[in-house]
Amino acid sequence: MSQVYFLKLKNPSNEELKEVSEKIAQCWGDFFVQSDNVAIKLHFGERKSKTYLSPVLVKALYEKLQVQVEKAVLMDSNVLYKGERARAESHKKLALDNGFNFAPIVIADGEKGNEEIQVEINQKHFQKVRLGIELKNYNKLLVISHFKGHSACGFGGAIKNIGMGLGSKSGKLAMHKAFNLIINKEVCTGCGACVRNCPSNALYLENNKAKIDFTKCIHCGQCISECPLGAIQIPWGDSSSAELQEKIVEYTYGALLNRPAQSYRTKAGRSAFFINVLLGITQRCDCVNVLQEPMMEDIGILASTDIVSIDQASLDLAGKNHFTSQSINPQTQINYAEKLGLGEKSYQFIEI
Repeated sequence: MSQVYFLKLKNPSNEELKEVSEKIAQCWGDFFVQSDNVAIKLHFGERKSKTYLSPVLVKALYEKLQVQVEKAVLMDSNVLYKGERARAESHKKLALDNGFNFAPIVIADGEKGNEEIQVEINQKHFQKVRLGIELKNYNKLLVISHFKGHSACGFGGAIKNIGMGLGSKSGKLAMHKAFNLIINKEVCTGCGACVRNCPSNALYLENNKAKIDFTKCIHCGQCISECPLGAIQIPWGDSSSAELQEKIVEYTYGALLNRPAQSYRTKAGRSAFFINVLLGITQRCDCVNVLQEPMMEDIGILASTDIVSIDQASLDLAGKNHFTSQSINPQTQINYAEKLGLGEKSYQFIEI
């Protein structure tokens, strides 16, 4: 049975967050060693959001970690949809503006989101997964996740932070099953930006409107961020919640293991330590570029070496009923992750 450490917190000040980082760092103990190259996987938040992960807490944890290891960086990948986090340069600027200005920042899939590695996993939905290429340069992960609601998955925790968060743009398209992109002809002005930047020459202009030749499309998602007006749209509903959750889990599997699941207990492909922050829990995810209000009182911070246990404990503490609907069972991702051998749902709860 895996151990999940819990630190109860409610409306903590910045000074309190700095102080609790010492207790959290004690939980990982000697998990990280001097020779490690560590990517701290997190979400930098959006421009209008105020409930994203606290940079004060992340900075305090980073300072604890960097004295133990060879190298530590902050890491995320580019998003599929149009926005500041769709390109590495603007993504980094947003991160700095949001307070993450204390450590090197690495956008895993490069400037345009198309720099990737393919990892063979041979699972139910994918034979291979497409991950940001920079991931290969780090042997360990410190995964700091803001636990919150999500409109398609019920909730987002450590599993979603890694699976969706480390997929390249083509990987994100595959997880969402969003291959049949839609061009809004009322928005498209025929400027040709998508045509000029399509790596497979799948876009062309017809009657001053962009069109897609799906026989040539390689599903890279490049055109979505190239369009200056947002005319190229993603069919988000093409994948069911259960299918999306399972696909995210398979990407998490590929990012963590790089080998069959049964070897995980003794030969993890990429070791990771997980921290879930249950503060400022909102109904929608941090990718929504609007000001959100918390949907419940603060709970605290959890830490574990088991990604399944920590997400299960987080869901148990927050209350599954807050994240369940007629079409969404948030337990799906946790159950499937356990099935693939990523961890176990049973856990020992230890208050610190």
